[in-house]
Amino acid sequence: MRNLIPLAGVAIACAIATPVNASTSKSWMQVDKASRAACLKAASLNDAVTGPPIRYSDRLLIDARVVTGTWPQPHMKGAKAKMLCLYHRRSKRVEVQELAYPIPPAPQAMIKDVWWQAYSIDGKPVVSGSEVTLMLGSDGKVGGKSGCNGYGASYQLDGSSLKVFPPMIGTMMACAPNLMDQEQAYRALMEKATIASLTTDGKLEVVSASGATIRFTKK
Repeated sequence: MRNLIPLAGVAIACAIATPVNASTSKSWMQVDKASRAACLKAASLNDAVTGPPIRYSDRLLIDARVVTGTWPQPHMKGAKAKMLCLYHRRSKRVEVQELAYPIPPAPQAMIKDVWWQAYSIDGKPVVSGSEVTLMLGSDGKVGGKSGCNGYGASYQLDGSSLKVFPPMIGTMMACAPNLMDQEQAYRALMEKATIASLTTDGKLEVVSASGATIRFTKK
């Protein structure tokens, strides 16, 4: 953006301290309102809120503020987001850039050695009467039932980063077509799993490399 100072430089300045020449005069209330509205619109986050503006003198004409909220995209599952917004007071141009928003992983003790039962596979409910289960054992083995057959493999969980190592082995019973389709979909996602994390209400989500999610509740 031609009239704005580099985002990286402003991000560093915001992280360190408010500069001494930042204005807090009540005469800026209308400008504050305009920059806040522009930043909220540009960020396009759900449940968005803005921090107070940092103003960099009349020469630069820049308002910088941080916008926080949650991502609106369905595959982001309401993940938290933080964005730096720069607003040019004369041209009313606005620019936003994502900032790092580290989310501490759930303690592995809360995920491992627990039987989890799936209730949703890539947005589809588990077939009624079938059982899709998962346990991530402390011995490095993952296993359970996939709706028709049992399965097992080795895995590694580092923080919330999950990797399931091939081959995934299992029994070879034949079941109804809808159960076999569900089993194939479940195993394909588990083999490509990249994230295992707990939701705020204690449910487990396993996310594959494609962004598809398997959701579990404690059995």
